[in-house]
Amino acid sequence: MTQKEALSILKLGHTTFLTGPAGSGKSYVLREYISYLKKHDIKYAVTASTGIASTHINGMTIHSWSGIGIKDKLNKYDLDNLEEKQNIYKRYNSTEVVIIDEISMLSSNFLNMFDKACKHLKRNDEPFGGMQIVFCGDFFQLPPINKDSQKISYAYESESWQEAKPVICYLTEQHRQKEDVLTNILFQIRQNKVDEFVWEYLEGRKSDGEVIYDKEILKLYTHNVDVDKINENEFDKLEGGIKYYSMISKGKANLVESLKKNCLAEEELRLKVGAAVICIKNDIERKFVNGSMGEVVRFESDDMPVVKLKDGKEVKIKAESWKIEEDGKVKAELLQLPLKLAWAITIHKSQGMTLDEAEIDLSKAFSFGMGYVALSRLRSISGLYLKGAHDKAFAVSPDVLKIDISFQNKSEQAVKAIKKYSEKELENKWNHFIINCGGSIKEVEVDDEELEEKKPTIILTKELIMDKKTLDEIVSIRNLTENTIVDHIEKLMENSLIEKKDIDYLMPDKKDIDKIKKAFKKLDTDKLTPVFEELKEKYSFQTLKLVRLIK
Repeated sequence: MTQKEALSILKLGHTTFLTGPAGSGKSYVLREYISYLKKHDIKYAVTASTGIASTHINGMTIHSWSGIGIKDKLNKYDLDNLEEKQNIYKRYNSTEVVIIDEISMLSSNFLNMFDKACKHLKRNDEPFGGMQIVFCGDFFQLPPINKDSQKISYAYESESWQEAKPVICYLTEQHRQKEDVLTNILFQIRQNKVDEFVWEYLEGRKSDGEVIYDKEILKLYTHNVDVDKINENEFDKLEGGIKYYSMISKGKANLVESLKKNCLAEEELRLKVGAAVICIKNDIERKFVNGSMGEVVRFESDDMPVVKLKDGKEVKIKAESWKIEEDGKVKAELLQLPLKLAWAITIHKSQGMTLDEAEIDLSKAFSFGMGYVALSRLRSISGLYLKGAHDKAFAVSPDVLKIDISFQNKSEQAVKAIKKYSEKELENKWNHFIINCGGSIKEVEVDDEELEEKKPTIILTKELIMDKKTLDEIVSIRNLTENTIVDHIEKLMENSLIEKKDIDYLMPDKKDIDKIKKAFKKLDTDKLTPVFEELKEKYSFQTLKLVRLIK
């Protein structure tokens, strides 16, 4: 299938699986479709299965977008909690299209949970609550993380996938690799037919001992222990003083340990000027995202590091918070700089990248797709410095081999089906989808550059607070409700973007503050309704929220 044919199918509004070999243009088709949705004012969300992958498409993880997080199960109470979160409820019900990139790494269990949440929050029993879901990726790449040695269960095996019956768009053109050698090697890996010619060629790219480069290139390894060793060695080579940043933690020991295990932050982070680093959390002000890479260029007077990102921007990195909350109360919390050393990264973290050169070690490959993902990161075979590989390094899943044939056949059927329509008939069908989504058939003006630089809504609220605008003035300027503005203030406080002193002027009189604080303390709660009732409904929920921030 060509890129043009895939776009034609996407614009029909069907739930779709966009796939094909590395370099076939999946990301290009996604960008074109996103541009189409913008121009026709259709509300959409761009997500991916991992934080790293989401950075390549300017999106967020599907776990974060959905509100589900890292749960393994989703019960009635979880669904009710999702619904009570105003921003989550609004997110689902204002979205018509959800894009999920790097679908190979999303488990069937999570996809079923997402489908369940969509149906519940949208009050719609159609697959995924009636939204168009665009799955994108390649199941020859890395599979879902295999917890507790359970059998790998791919997204296409889920009940929700089977019910949605996505149209398959299998791209067959090659656009990334600059030469036939790498393309042919990748093709043979996909066919599970790595022959002697391939091995001989790869042997020619092997290096004996340490490779000396005339410039710094990224190293891709299979295990964290090797990545950590390389990063520590490179760090020790740097001259200059070391800055130490110790993690601050509070809460129940078992919850703190769970946070430490899942957040990736270092208990003690060491940095120097010149250190290669990767960001491991999204910045609330969008100055960097989970997966942004760069180099420490200096330290400010408060010892906070300034990192020059790959795009040339310099950002000051401050401590971030990781939390576990229950019933509005923080049960465990960690504070640390959201950075890790990154002269080397794991192959898992490289999925979605495009590299000119890389040193790759597959001598300890342990999972289907590792060799394929590592090689397919490169534009050319000349950029490969192979440290090692074994017979199973390029193995692919027998299940994926089998389903891939089915995907190709279904894609060919989709091409035949769409060719039956004239351009006018297709246009009518595209317009029908636009109208159903509440969009505009006539293209609206879209400034892509302006959209990318658009400030998050809570930052706009912050600027008005710093200008000492009253709540009424902020409500009027932002054209939002008072409740929404107070929610913004809560988030700004939570992320340390404003301090208590910044909102003193918004508070009620001291005697009212004292009464409200006393009620919270008496009832031993952070919930608003009990306090609202205790105080005989004298104060609004917004006033109670504000006082709760400073109690």
